[in-house]
Amino acid sequence: MSSSFELISHPDRTLKKHLDACNDIAQKQLAMKFIANCFFDQDLLKKIAQILVYFHDFGKATDFFQAKIIDATLEKKDNADFQGQSATYIEAFKQKQKAVFPADWKRKSATEQQKCSQHARLGAYFALSCFKDPNQDAMVELIVFKIIRKHHGYLTNFFDDGKEFVLERDTLDLLELQVKHTAFDLYESILKPQQLQTSAAAWADLKQRFARKLPFLRLQEQLKKATDIRYFFLQHLMFSLLLSADKGDMMLDQHLDKALIFKPKALLPPSLISDFKAQDAKLSQNPTKPLNQQREDAYQAIQENATQQGHRSFFSITLPTGMGKTLAAYNAAIILQHAFEKQTNVVPRIVYTLPFTSIIDQNGAILEAILTQNAQTEVSWLSKNHHLARHNEKYDETELSHSEAEYMAEGWEQPMIVTTFVQFLESIFTNQNKKLRKFHNMTNAVFILDEVQAIPSKYYKVIEFVMKKMASFFNTKFLFVTATQPIFFKDETEIIELTDPTWAKTRLYFEGLNRIVIDQKLLIESNYRAMDKTHFQEILMQDIDNQPDKSFLIIVNTVRLAQEIYGYLKAKLDTNNNNLLYLSASILPFQRLKVIKEIKDKTQQKRTIVVSTQVVEAGVDIDLDIVYRDFAPMDSINQSAGRCNRNDGEQHGTVKLMHLGSCQRIYSELLIELTKKILKNHNAIIAENQLFDLNKAYAKAVRARSTELDQTSETMIEAMYHLQLETLESVFQLIEDEDWKCNVFIPYDDYAKDLWSQYENLKTIENPFERKAQLKVLKPNLLQYVARFPKNQYGVPKGQEAAFLIYDENWKAV
Repeated sequence: MSSSFELISHPDRTLKKHLDACNDIAQKQLAMKFIANCFFDQDLLKKIAQILVYFHDFGKATDFFQAKIIDATLEKKDNADFQGQSATYIEAFKQKQKAVFPADWKRKSATEQQKCSQHARLGAYFALSCFKDPNQDAMVELIVFKIIRKHHGYLTNFFDDGKEFVLERDTLDLLELQVKHTAFDLYESILKPQQLQTSAAAWADLKQRFARKLPFLRLQEQLKKATDIRYFFLQHLMFSLLLSADKGDMMLDQHLDKALIFKPKALLPPSLISDFKAQDAKLSQNPTKPLNQQREDAYQAIQENATQQGHRSFFSITLPTGMGKTLAAYNAAIILQHAFEKQTNVVPRIVYTLPFTSIIDQNGAILEAILTQNAQTEVSWLSKNHHLARHNEKYDETELSHSEAEYMAEGWEQPMIVTTFVQFLESIFTNQNKKLRKFHNMTNAVFILDEVQAIPSKYYKVIEFVMKKMASFFNTKFLFVTATQPIFFKDETEIIELTDPTWAKTRLYFEGLNRIVIDQKLLIESNYRAMDKTHFQEILMQDIDNQPDKSFLIIVNTVRLAQEIYGYLKAKLDTNNNNLLYLSASILPFQRLKVIKEIKDKTQQKRTIVVSTQVVEAGVDIDLDIVYRDFAPMDSINQSAGRCNRNDGEQHGTVKLMHLGSCQRIYSELLIELTKKILKNHNAIIAENQLFDLNKAYAKAVRARSTELDQTSETMIEAMYHLQLETLESVFQLIEDEDWKCNVFIPYDDYAKDLWSQYENLKTIENPFERKAQLKVLKPNLLQYVARFPKNQYGVPKGQEAAFLIYDENWKAV
């Protein structure tokens, strides 16, 4: 065929246009990053990125793929210009097709035809023909192979399948046929401007190299003994860059220069948070109140220490709840952003991570208010990233299409991200395509981990390991925010405490408070064992009756128990004087936000009583007089205490501990036992100013028993060294698998019914890509009305047994 003809990659573009655009994105993204000398050489990374781009779609040069894509191009209705531009090539190919394909081609099964048109495996082999240095690390080459081979799916365990690299008969026959029908002459016009080349002649060398298992068995044994974690991060980084480039060319097509992702990230103004505090009436009122004075003193100390220690990598802010940790953390992150830029000439993004989606909107709203009030910043710089979040429709002054908004959000392209621990950590401990795409944007970042104690302790060691490597390779910085003693790192001296690096002043912040007491009389009476539930409810009701001027929060460990206590109180309480509220992950998301808003409303005349699960523990800014807390590890008890007399009212708050028998189903048995041991060393009433030493003793006890918690981490670290990513993915589970529950859409109101109609109408869209795109737009609103029920207790409506999303007209009876 004429060398002026151009191969087609998608129904609206040529292969050359696609690959050149991908290369532009990948190289510019790589050039914008700081990568330390202790990682791989920058020139090698650029070469790897180039090879990945220009060979990930090499297999599209086969006649088999071209036949398939030309049919798709001609079927597409909105690409008339492209069809016209490619008409001569398409007609020439149709003529060639009659002679080139085997005579029995049309008689092949659909499965066989699909195999012949697959393109990833062929590109994986030919990519290795570009490595000419005989001293090139074989593992680096195989990582390139793996990335190309799996770029449409998930990364698999290295060497797990003996057929992965070796050309056995079935694989060889297919590739031989594809090589025979590859348009090397046309592909050469794509490679030549990049100083890359390959040819049909290279196939003979590749066949010889991959014909025997023995060399790969040796490499497998070497990898089993590997002590170089750089391979893991290399595979993650380059896989992420390729995915970002590949999807970027397709999803950012409205802006052909792809300028959205190449905009320099602006340094946030150093005074951004201080200016916000000065302008916010709530933050500036009663400056002489002791608690406000302490908050401001802590804020200034954190600011000064962050400025002095900004060259370091690991930081903590340890303050009692209600002491302004959130704004202090934002301010410290901006200082660390400036320190990062000074060290590397790269402006890092700021990523604020939290335990639960339920508190992201609350924290996101604070950041939006901060960005809105400053003329130098844009609210569109912030992206909220979780399954219920709506994507930004603008970035600076640029209006975004849906695909662009999706690309920006899911790839963490904005300068500021608010997300969950799940989104953050699952993008490291994973083999999945979608999760890994954002990894390259996680490398140069300042991470805030708020309420860090919510991460299960069995993962501490592997998270410490990963963070240290990210700090070493990419200068990533981490700020841990908590009201309890940090036990995240084995050696706590590696973390700079920003309230006071010596910890002396930090202690005083705790010892200077006198807002609450922890009352463990009920625990002592039951000898720290489970008490009768009926007996507890009688005690609770008597306490509520005896203190009519006090608000109450009852926190238990399971949804079922919360529902039972709520039902008991509902039957007993006078609704004229009491506002009884229920809060858990089982209620609809939009209702959860309404309940939190109602709890915080201090204008209502009725007394507030809330029954809840742990969803109120971390970051939910509510304040009640008396808190009952079902038994839990010490850090969870601390968080619950933070919902009691949070703002230092005139009267003491009381946190009453009880044991209703469910804690060991929810929490680590070891942490439960350590908590009991620590509490038994204290009196029935524990003052707030004793909590610093209590928490310190708990942290010390946990560290002393850390070997019992490290088995999971050890397994994960070993999987990372050996590139066993499927194993890594299967072991890490921050949120327990809930396959035993079903998703039920609740037609709560007319708006919900209209959403369901829109969802049903999507099923009539024939084009699967269009259907998927519209579902993504609808999904955040749809999920606001989805509840999850145990399958063994919920009667699925007839005909919906296999449905992913169940519609229940009789929802009021559930």
